[in-house]
Amino acid sequence: MRLRQHVAFLILLFVSAIAPADQPVPNTLDEAFANLDRSLKPDERLAFMQRPEREAVMLAHFAVGLYIRNQWLRSGKSSLTNLLLAKGAQSFDDMSAMILTSYWRHLHGKPIQLEEQGACYRRWGLEQQKLIDQAKAKGEDSYSSPDFRCPS
Repeated sequence: MRLRQHVAFLILLFVSAIAPADQPVPNTLDEAFANLDRSLKPDERLAFMQRPEREAVMLAHFAVGLYIRNQWLRSGKSSLTNLLLAKGAQSFDDMSAMILTSYWRHLHGKPIQLEEQGACYRRWGLEQQKLIDQAKAKGEDSYSSPDFRCPS
């Protein structure tokens, strides 16, 4: 039953992620929030809000997160990319997670803490590179991931 709920949630978020072409690409977090508010139906937004932060962001990663990465960030049309890189994002995945985390917090009236989110992704990237380097030094092809998640 729980799996079915997750799948239904993902499908809802994916379908709603196909925003009308007339919506501008956001350049700020506030514009991103407004775009998401317009794109998500009230029941979809409520489903996102009712989940714990980490779960909501993880479930949205391959749905709304994919749309954010492909249409907003990779398009080269948004200055939001530069802002998130400056805050510590290491990849488009980090950036979309930061946007989704920030949106969840915005919807709950919680502090967004963008600097702290970025610092976590920067620290995670450094730790990941350290693990890769250690594996290479041992002649190993595989390596583990850091033992923490962002945002922390």
